[in-house]
Amino acid sequence: MEQDDILNLVSSLKISDEEDSSVVVLDRDVCNLGKWKLSSCLACKVLSSKTMPREVIRKQVLKILQLVGNVIVDLIGNNLFIMEFSSQRDQKRVLTNGPWNLFRNLLIFTKLHENSKISSLVFDSQEIWVQIHNIPLACMNRECAEILGNNIGNLVEVAVGDKGDCWGWYLRLKIAIDISKPLKRVVRLCLREGEAPEMLLLQYERLPNLCYRCGLLGHSSRECLAEAMVDEAGKEILKFEPWMLASSGVCRPKFNASQAAAGGNDDQ
Repeated sequence: MEQDDILNLVSSLKISDEEDSSVVVLDRDVCNLGKWKLSSCLACKVLSSKTMPREVIRKQVLKILQLVGNVIVDLIGNNLFIMEFSSQRDQKRVLTNGPWNLFRNLLIFTKLHENSKISSLVFDSQEIWVQIHNIPLACMNRECAEILGNNIGNLVEVAVGDKGDCWGWYLRLKIAIDISKPLKRVVRLCLREGEAPEMLLLQYERLPNLCYRCGLLGHSSRECLAEAMVDEAGKEILKFEPWMLASSGVCRPKFNASQAAAGGNDDQ
C-alpha cells in the first residue's frame, strides 16, 4: 500500500464502538526504550527516479560518509532507508556536513521522533551552502547576509572571517532550502527604494543531478516530465544552466605571509 493510500484510509476510516473502547496504552519504559533507539537513527531518502538496491546503498554509503563507527541500514520503502548509528559523532557529521550524493543522486537525511511514521516522513528540505555573487560591497556583512539567506530559504549559518566579517569574492551561506520547488537562480536587491534592482547570482555547492529544464533535484533533463520550451528553430531553451553549480567553496584568497615578507605577489 502506498503512503498516500495509507494517509487517506486513516483519515476516512470509521471506528466502531467496539474498536473505540479498545485502546492500547504503552508503559513509559517501553516508550522511552523506543525513543532512545530512535535517537541514534536517521531516515535517508535517495532522490532518484531509479530504485537503488539495499546492499548497494549500504556499501556505498559507508564509503561516501567515511564513518568512524558502525551503521545498520534497513530498507523501509522505495529508495527509503533507516540508518542506525553506533556513534553520535557520525550521526551529527552526516546531518551537518551535507549535501551528500550517491552516484550523483542526492541523499536527504532527516531526524526521527517518537511520533514519526514511515507514511508521513517528509524529505523536502536540504541544507546547502549557497554562494551569492555580484553583490555590492556595502552588503558584504552578516546583517545583509541574514536578510538574503532568509529570502532564499531558512538561514542556518553565515561563513565569516576570523574577525566576523564577510569580505570575499561572494557571500557564502548555509541555507535550508525547499527542494520540492525549483532552485532560485537569482535574488534581486535594491540598496534604496526606487533604485533599479541589482541582479545577484546564486551558485550551489556539492549539488548533483540538477534538472536544467525544471530546476528540480532528483532527475536529469532527459528524464524530466515538464514540457520543454523551444526556440523558433526547435532547439530546447533551458531556463536553468550549469553555472548554478559552484565548483568550490573557497571565498577568501589565502594570504601568504612568507611570500609577502619577501616582497612577493600571490597573483604571480
